[in-house]
Formats: sequence, C-alpha cells, structure tokens
Amino acid sequence: MAPVAFIGIGTMGLPMARQVIAAGPDVVACDIDTTRAAKLGVDTVATAAEAAGRCDVSITSLPSVAAVEDAILGEDGVAAGALPGSTVIDMSTSPPALARALAEALAEKGVSFLDAPVSGGPTGAEAGTLAIMVGGERKIFDRWLELLGAMGARVEYVGGHGAGQTVKLCNNLMVACTMAGMAEVCAVLEHEGVDAEQGYEVFTHSTSDSSVMRRRFPLAGVRPEHPASNEFEPMFRLDLLVKDITLAQELLASHGLKSTMGETAGALYGRALGQGLGALDYSAVYRAVEQDSDDVANGDA
Repeated sequence: MAPVAFIGIGTMGLPMARQVIAAGPDVVACDIDTTRAAKLGVDTVATAAEAAGRCDVSITSLPSVAAVEDAILGEDGVAAGALPGSTVIDMSTSPPALARALAEALAEKGVSFLDAPVSGGPTGAEAGTLAIMVGGERKIFDRWLELLGAMGARVEYVGGHGAGQTVKLCNNLMVACTMAGMAEVCAVLEHEGVDAEQGYEVFTHSTSDSSVMRRRFPLAGVRPEHPASNEFEPMFRLDLLVKDITLAQELLASHGLKSTMGETAGALYGRALGQGLGALDYSAVYRAVEQDSDDVANGDA
C-alpha cells in the first residue's frame, strides 16, 4: 500500500495507526504530543503539512471540530502540504457541513477527501474491528478500501461528502438515547430489589437487547468487562458523547427537525457533566439518574 500520514495519535488514533502499520505501508506520524507519536516506532514529524507532503494519503483522527479544522486547513495543516492527486481521510466525528467544506477546500488543491468516522471505540480499534461509515466520491472510496479495511471489519460506503458524518451522528444519538433509557431502567431494578444479573439475562434475550447493553450495562458486577464493573473506566468518554449529541441536535435543527429524544437524553448527560462525570465512560450517566433520585428523596428537587 501507499505511504500513509497519520495525524492524531490519541485514544483512537494510536490503535488505528498500529493496525495500518501491521498491514504493511510506511507510516509517518504527527501529533501535538510528540511522545504519543513516538509510541508507534515510525517516522514522526512536527506538522501535519510535513506529514502530508511525504504521503499519498493522510488520515486524521482528532477529538474536536476545532482540532479537525486546524489540522487540515490551518497554517501548518494537511492542506498546506498535501500533494496533488493525494487523498485526505478524516476519521474524526464532526458535522457533515464541515466535511463538505473540507472536500471543497481540498479539491481546489487537487486533493480528494473522504469523511470516514468510526464506531467501536478503543476496543474495536485495537482489534481492527471498527465499523467505518464513509462519505465522498465512490471511486476514491474504492481506491482506499484496502487501507480502511486494515482498521475496520465493516467498511460501508454511505454516500457523498458528509454522508459518513451524518450516519455517525445518527448512530451516536441513538446510542446516547439507548443508554439514557437503560440507566433509568437499571435504577428501577435497584430500587425494586430485582437481581441485576437476572435482569441483564432477561433483557439480552428479549426485544430490549442491544450492542450498547451487551457492552455497557451500567450496574457494577453484572459483567466484569463492562465499564460499570471497573469504576466506569472509559471505553468512550461521556464528555465526547455529549459533543456528538450536540452535533446531532444541531444537524436536526439545520433541517427544521425537533430533537425531542436528543434534548431529553442531552439534559441527562448535561447533569452528568455537572456532576464531574465527563472523563468517565458514558455509561456513568447512570450515576446522574441515581443522584436525581437522591435529590428527590432529600427534598432537593
């Protein structure tokens, strides 16, 4: 495969980049924290522009919209160094409108673009089993399908520029709403004295079953590998899910659609942020439900 620039060697970027390296291509790494980039054991450079200038394809995996914009369009960003005929693949989660703007800006330089956000968290990234939803030109998708397949078990072309981000935000809105409902249900189990493990077994063999439940049941001790059994050590941070909920609500609003479920779930996650739970796994939203119950019992609400 062609040489790859990997920009953003964080919680997701590090294991994703390792999967790319294992697939065989030369990789040039770039991160604002040089110690993270050095963990890959490959060539590292100081700027995204320099990394892009040495490779046929540049991958970005970054935690915020501002970071994506700066890494691609900033003074020392990918666009400043990308070679004509090369491709930029943004695997972060950001608005569809930004994906279209990036595609337009890069096209002026003769550079193609794909938005390819992922689902599956660090566990999926480490195993190379991510779900990757891709927007852009089909011929560009086909060109880089093998590279994307090094990081994901399911790589799906979903439409034009911005479609990947649209599907990802819709996915995460459903995830957030599912977990919010699950947190309330688990609080009922606790208050009614129903055995949580028994409840879990019933739910996972009933119509309420979901991958969210099987990965993140929010009561400690039910599944030892779930965050709730490990002090809510984050597989995906609650504050990052809040970012995605907000982006999803903004997307709905841009089409004149009311985000009824998103607003309700978002309010619960907002309370969780206010309780200092942002750095924990998003299943820790259960603690916000429990706190609400305590507040009512104490006459504080």
